[in-house]
Amino acid sequence: MLTLSLEKAGAETPKLQLSLKKGARFTVKVEWRCDAQHADDVDVHALEARNDGNGAKVTQLASVLSTYNTTRMNPKGGALPTNPDGSFQTTSGGLVHSGDKQVQNNVESIVIDGSSIPDGVNEIPILVTVHEADHGGGHETGEPAEDEPAFGDIEFCSIVLLDDTGKELGAYRLSDEFKDFNVVQLGSVLLGANGWEYAAVGSGFNGTFNDVLAHFS
Repeated sequence: MLTLSLEKAGAETPKLQLSLKKGARFTVKVEWRCDAQHADDVDVHALEARNDGNGAKVTQLASVLSTYNTTRMNPKGGALPTNPDGSFQTTSGGLVHSGDKQVQNNVESIVIDGSSIPDGVNEIPILVTVHEADHGGGHETGEPAEDEPAFGDIEFCSIVLLDDTGKELGAYRLSDEFKDFNVVQLGSVLLGANGWEYAAVGSGFNGTFNDVLAHFS
């Protein structure tokens, strides 16, 4: 497992070839663990975005795969319905979330179906946020609670990429450089002329999930 380090200005982002097929299907699995002194929850999010050379941008809520964008967690503004098993997906069906796991030491996954990704989408940023699980930390809206935890409170966080047979294509573990951030972009899944790649981005943010969306809009 490689260590994902904080992105440095001007540094080339390492990339991993995933599949040459535009219609490929694969899974992004995020696992985290924290010690008994913390009751923190990590949530996984993804965006169906387009990058024309000025960064990944998303233009509609239906392309935001996030617990905060579901009608169950955000009944006043969520764009995505939740399935009976807790899973949910973007309107296109290109991204499917396994469902929010509001317990410690757990796994959330996102299935990317290349055959359903909308035309024009060429980048899928993968992000994780951390909040205090006991009272949700504004979980329904993405707003932080007072004394919001950061990734320094998380003992272990990793992202693993799998193909449709379950074969591991790559794995990255978050480094201690992200300890002061409460949002991290673990990377982006990219669609280019040579198929799908994974770019291990490693960007840290502080703020609400809405602040993060502003960065991608």
